[in-house]
Formats: sequence, C-alpha cells, structure tokens
Amino acid sequence: MIFEKRLAVNLALATTLLVLVLLVSTPLRVHVLIALLLLYAIGFLISHRRELTLTRGDGVIMLLLSLYALSHLPVFVLDDYSWRYLSPGLHMVAVIPIYLMLRHCQVEIQMGRFRAVLEYGAFLGALGGGLLAVYQAYWLGLAKVDGFLFHINFGYLVGSLFFLQVALWPSSRRRALLTAGIALALVATLLSTSRGAYFAIPIVLGVVALLHWRRLGIRNLALGTLAFCVLAVASYQFVPLVEKRVDYTVEEITRTLEGDVIHSSGGRLRLWVVAIEAFKERPLVGMTYGEREALNESLVGTGIINHWVSTISRGHAHSQYFETLATGGVIGMAALFFYLVFPCLYFFVRHSRQPENPYYFVGGVFGFAFIVFCLTEVALQHEMIGTYYAFMLVLLYVLAERQSQVLTVDDNRSAVHP
Repeated sequence: MIFEKRLAVNLALATTLLVLVLLVSTPLRVHVLIALLLLYAIGFLISHRRELTLTRGDGVIMLLLSLYALSHLPVFVLDDYSWRYLSPGLHMVAVIPIYLMLRHCQVEIQMGRFRAVLEYGAFLGALGGGLLAVYQAYWLGLAKVDGFLFHINFGYLVGSLFFLQVALWPSSRRRALLTAGIALALVATLLSTSRGAYFAIPIVLGVVALLHWRRLGIRNLALGTLAFCVLAVASYQFVPLVEKRVDYTVEEITRTLEGDVIHSSGGRLRLWVVAIEAFKERPLVGMTYGEREALNESLVGTGIINHWVSTISRGHAHSQYFETLATGGVIGMAALFFYLVFPCLYFFVRHSRQPENPYYFVGGVFGFAFIVFCLTEVALQHEMIGTYYAFMLVLLYVLAERQSQVLTVDDNRSAVHP
C-alpha cells in the first residue's frame, strides 16, 4: 500500500513538472497529461475504496470543482442537452479524483521535491515560452505572438507562469533561477500583446504589494513602483509590438470617449451591454447561445448594439463575468464566486493567519491572477485552461495543508524539546 501511495505521489510530481514545462512551449494540450493522471487516480481510488474517508473539507473541494458544470445544467437542458455548456465544467470535475488521491496520499508528499518541481517546471515553461515568443516575433515577424494557441490564451498562460514564480520567489532558495524565469515569462507576456495579461501585471502586483506594505516598507514599495514604471516605459520604447499595442489601445479609448465604438474595445463593451440584456430576459439561469444570438439580432438598430456585435458567434461576451451573467444568470454568478473568487480569498485569509506557510500565498496570487484574467476573456471556458486552473489550485491546496501539518509537528517538537 505504501508503494502504491508513493507511486501516486511520484506520478503527480511528474505530471506537475510536465504540465508546467509544456504549458505554452509545445502544441500538446496539457489537460491530456492531467487526464492520464486522472485514469490512475480513478484506479487508485477504486483499489483503496475501503480505506477512503471523506472529510467536510473534501466535500467543500468537490463541490467547488463541480459548480461550473452544475450551474450550467439549466441551459444544458434548455438547449436540447447540448454538451458544450457542460464541457468546461466537467473538465474541472475531472480533477476531483486526483484531489482525493493526493489527499489520501498526503503523508507521502515530500515538500522539497514538490517545491523543486514547481520552481524548475515554471522556469522551464517560461524559458520555452520566452524563446518561442522571441522566435515568432523577431524571426517569423508575427504581429501577435500566439505560441500554439490564440494569442490571448498564450498571454494568460505564460502570465500565470510569471505570477507563479513571483509568488514562489520570497520563500525560495533558488531566487536566481526564478528571477530569470520571471524575466522570460514577462518577455513572452509582452510579446503576446494580450491586453488582458498586460493589465493583470500591475493589478496583481499592486494588490499583493498593498497586502504586504508593512512587511515591504514604504521605501521598498516606492523603489518597486519606480522600477515597474521604468520597465513599462522601456517596454514601450524598445519593444515594437508593445508600442503598437499601447498606441492602438490609446486610440480605441479616445474613439470610445468620442462615441465611436466600431473597434475591438468598443465592440467588447457592446458585448458586455448585450450580455446584461440577456440577463434581463432570464435572470435566474440566463439564456442559451442560440437565444442570445437571436436577441442580439433583434437589438440591431435600437442603439444598443451595431451589426458587427450581432455577428459574434454565441454572443461571446469576452469576459467570464459577463458571459456567466448572460448564460448562467444569478445561479451562474453565485457559482462563479465560489469557483473563481472564493479560492483566492481562502488562500489569502489562511496566509494572513499562517504567513510562514508559503503555499497559501502562492495559491492566493495564482488564483487572483485568474480573477483578473477573466475580466477580459472567458478564460475558463477553454477546456485546457479550466483544467489547468483547477489542477494547480488543488495541488497548491494539498501542498499548503501538508505544509501546515509539517509546521505543526515541528512546533510540537520544539515545545517538547525547547
């Protein structure tokens, strides 16, 4: 039995490394790797079913991982049982057996090995993403670096590696490695020209700095802010893709203020407005994709939206929040709070109570990054991104709980042998 538990932990260790390394640097979709671990986890749970005991905490985790799918059951039924509503949520549900296996094998987890995998994996993933981004931008001459994904998704995923390394850095013994990884991930994020990822960088870093301003001190905060401003100006001055993207964004903002919304950002604002209109039509559960398309067509010429907005497939709102509001309604928004916002809050609250446990901080930063990413894209609707998000949060939760056990044992030993 001990061998099987160690094998389960080692497979989770290898999967974590491969997921981080291959996340943006290859065309392989990493949820395939997580699916392989899932198959082993199912077999493991069946083999050890008599030994398994579910705690209240397990029930909460399982519920959180199920809420995306459960909240879309109404529109799934309304649209003649179309599986496209449930697919993203079911990919998150699929992480449940992996969580239960890891929780059951928790005592076999060696924290040092998982720490090394997180740090080396994130660095190698950033290295691959950075080299790929430079190759596509400066060798192939692409206007928007996309890796092997849509450029927005590439930006979010490589941005998640950036924030993961930033969160690991304060408690790491490999700060030089992580510093290099942070720089590589930042380069890849900038070259992606994903504005949602751009906006996330100052927002997430700013909130984290404010949460720790006493520990950082006013002087370090000021120096950090100055360094960030210098980096932002340098990126604009010396990276042509960033310069073009910033200039284009400024132009869009100017046109929007003048009442012209016939452009990318203006169209996105109109999609958010029409998502609210869909919510008004059926507030409790929202509307199906077909109903939203029909609603959008009926609103053309009313001053609410233009013809271009009505041509967007499914009425895609380009925001996890507005998309859920339109197709999900009140039930969907309540579920979204618990699978997207609540985990971040939980990690940060636990971090404030146990600051010596670094994994609560890492989980909080990682979760908050996705809260910001989802402002401008329906990020979790992408099956790979949803699976990756759920897998990483579950892993960080298990590591945080295991670290708490280790710290408790150490404190008890210190009390017995002062």
